[in-house]
Amino acid sequence: MRVLSLALFLAISAGGSPALAADGVPEYADLLADCAASGNAACPGQQAALAPQWPKALSGDLPSLRNFAFCLADGCYGAFKVDPVRSCALRIVVAAIGERPVPDEDRGNFERDCGPLGAEDQQAAKIWARDMVRAIRRGG
Repeated sequence: MRVLSLALFLAISAGGSPALAADGVPEYADLLADCAASGNAACPGQQAALAPQWPKALSGDLPSLRNFAFCLADGCYGAFKVDPVRSCALRIVVAAIGERPVPDEDRGNFERDCGPLGAEDQQAAKIWARDMVRAIRRGG
Protein backbone atom coordinates (compact mmCIF):
# COMPACT_ATOMS: atom_id res chain seq x y z
CA MET A 1 0.00 0.00 0.00
CA ARG A 2 2.88 2.34 0.79
CA VAL A 3 4.29 1.74 -2.71
CA LEU A 4 0.92 2.67 -4.28
CA SER A 5 0.70 5.88 -2.25
CA LEU A 6 4.23 6.91 -3.17
CA ALA A 7 3.73 6.01 -6.82
CA LEU A 8 0.49 7.97 -6.97
CA PHE A 9 2.13 10.96 -5.33
CA LEU A 10 5.01 10.91 -7.81
CA ALA A 11 2.76 10.45 -10.82
CA ILE A 12 0.25 13.10 -9.78
CA SER A 13 2.88 15.60 -8.69
CA ALA A 14 4.52 15.22 -12.08
CA GLY A 15 2.57 18.30 -13.15
CA GLY A 16 4.70 21.38 -13.67
CA SER A 17 6.20 22.09 -17.05
CA PRO A 18 6.26 18.98 -19.22
CA ALA A 19 9.78 18.26 -20.38
CA LEU A 20 9.27 14.87 -22.00
CA ALA A 21 12.18 13.72 -24.11
CA ALA A 22 11.26 12.36 -27.52
CA ASP A 23 12.37 8.92 -26.39
CA GLY A 24 10.61 9.12 -23.02
CA VAL A 25 7.60 7.22 -24.36
CA PRO A 26 8.21 4.34 -26.73
CA GLU A 27 6.70 3.97 -30.14
CA TYR A 28 4.31 1.06 -30.48
CA ALA A 29 6.87 -0.93 -32.49
CA ASP A 30 9.33 -0.70 -29.58
CA LEU A 31 6.94 -2.76 -27.45
CA LEU A 32 6.50 -5.59 -29.94
CA ALA A 33 8.16 -8.99 -29.82
CA ASP A 34 9.30 -10.87 -32.91
CA CYS A 35 6.34 -13.08 -33.86
CA ALA A 36 8.56 -15.41 -35.87
CA ALA A 37 10.62 -16.09 -32.77
CA SER A 38 7.58 -16.48 -30.50
CA GLY A 39 6.17 -19.34 -32.57
CA ASN A 40 2.64 -18.44 -31.48
CA ALA A 41 0.14 -18.27 -34.34
CA ALA A 42 -1.93 -15.66 -32.48
CA CYS A 43 1.02 -13.25 -32.22
CA PRO A 44 0.54 -11.26 -35.47
CA GLY A 45 -3.18 -10.89 -34.86
CA GLN A 46 -2.60 -9.63 -31.34
CA GLN A 47 -0.12 -7.05 -32.59
CA ALA A 48 -2.49 -5.86 -35.30
CA ALA A 49 -5.48 -5.76 -32.98
CA LEU A 50 -3.72 -3.66 -30.37
CA ALA A 51 -1.96 -1.25 -32.74
CA PRO A 52 -4.90 1.22 -32.87
CA GLN A 53 -5.05 1.23 -29.08
CA TRP A 54 -1.56 2.69 -28.56
CA PRO A 55 -2.53 6.23 -29.61
CA LYS A 56 -5.59 5.89 -27.38
CA ALA A 57 -3.36 4.85 -24.48
CA LEU A 58 -1.14 7.86 -25.10
CA SER A 59 -4.23 10.06 -24.89
CA GLY A 60 -5.17 8.60 -21.51
CA ASP A 61 -7.77 5.99 -22.50
CA LEU A 62 -7.94 3.79 -19.40
CA PRO A 63 -9.04 0.53 -21.09
CA SER A 64 -6.17 0.85 -23.58
CA LEU A 65 -3.67 1.59 -20.81
CA ARG A 66 -4.92 -1.44 -18.89
CA ASN A 67 -4.63 -3.65 -21.99
CA PHE A 68 -1.03 -2.60 -22.59
CA ALA A 69 -0.13 -3.03 -18.93
CA PHE A 70 -1.47 -6.57 -19.12
CA CYS A 71 0.32 -7.36 -22.39
CA LEU A 72 3.63 -6.02 -21.11
CA ALA A 73 3.29 -8.28 -18.07
CA ASP A 74 1.97 -11.34 -19.91
CA GLY A 75 3.32 -11.04 -23.45
CA CYS A 76 -0.15 -11.54 -25.00
CA TYR A 77 0.53 -14.68 -27.04
CA GLY A 78 4.13 -13.67 -27.67
CA ALA A 79 3.09 -10.39 -29.31
CA PHE A 80 4.82 -8.09 -26.82
CA LYS A 81 8.18 -7.97 -25.13
CA VAL A 82 7.53 -8.81 -21.50
CA ASP A 83 8.59 -5.73 -19.57
CA PRO A 84 7.61 -5.77 -15.89
CA VAL A 85 8.88 -2.22 -15.33
CA ARG A 86 6.76 -0.72 -18.11
CA SER A 87 3.79 -2.84 -17.07
CA CYS A 88 4.08 -1.46 -13.55
CA ALA A 89 4.50 2.06 -14.93
CA LEU A 90 1.25 1.76 -16.86
CA ARG A 91 -0.50 0.54 -13.71
CA ILE A 92 0.78 3.69 -11.97
CA VAL A 93 -0.53 5.83 -14.84
CA VAL A 94 -3.96 4.20 -14.60
CA ALA A 95 -4.03 4.92 -10.87
CA ALA A 96 -2.81 8.49 -11.36
CA ILE A 97 -5.26 9.57 -14.05
CA GLY A 98 -8.12 7.18 -13.40
CA GLU A 99 -11.12 7.12 -11.16
CA ARG A 100 -11.18 8.26 -7.54
CA PRO A 101 -11.08 6.36 -5.36
CA VAL A 102 -8.84 3.95 -7.23
CA PRO A 103 -10.99 0.90 -8.03
CA ASP A 104 -10.13 -2.36 -6.27
CA GLU A 105 -9.32 -4.03 -9.61
CA ASP A 106 -6.76 -1.34 -10.50
CA ARG A 107 -5.33 -1.49 -6.99
CA GLY A 108 -4.99 -5.28 -7.26
CA ASN A 109 -3.38 -5.05 -10.71
CA PHE A 110 -0.93 -2.51 -9.34
CA GLU A 111 -0.02 -4.76 -6.41
CA ARG A 112 0.42 -7.78 -8.72
CA ASP A 113 2.55 -5.99 -11.33
CA CYS A 114 4.53 -3.59 -9.15
CA GLY A 115 4.83 -5.46 -5.87
CA PRO A 116 7.42 -8.02 -7.03
CA LEU A 117 9.76 -5.38 -8.47
CA GLY A 118 12.88 -4.39 -6.57
CA ALA A 119 13.48 -0.83 -5.45
CA GLU A 120 15.51 0.10 -8.53
CA ASP A 121 12.87 -1.23 -10.93
CA GLN A 122 10.10 0.47 -8.96
CA GLN A 123 11.95 3.76 -9.26
CA ALA A 124 12.37 3.25 -13.02
CA ALA A 125 8.63 2.50 -13.28
CA LYS A 126 7.78 5.70 -11.42
CA ILE A 127 9.95 7.76 -13.76
CA TRP A 128 8.44 6.15 -16.85
CA ALA A 129 4.94 6.66 -15.40
CA ARG A 130 5.71 10.32 -14.73
CA ASP A 131 6.76 10.77 -18.36
CA MET A 132 3.59 9.04 -19.57
CA VAL A 133 1.37 11.21 -17.36
CA ARG A 134 3.13 14.30 -18.72
CA ALA A 135 2.66 13.10 -22.30
CA ILE A 136 -1.02 12.41 -21.67
CA ARG A 137 -1.55 15.81 -20.08
CA ARG A 138 0.20 17.47 -23.02
CA GLY A 139 -2.08 15.66 -25.39
CA GLY A 140 0.16 12.82 -26.59
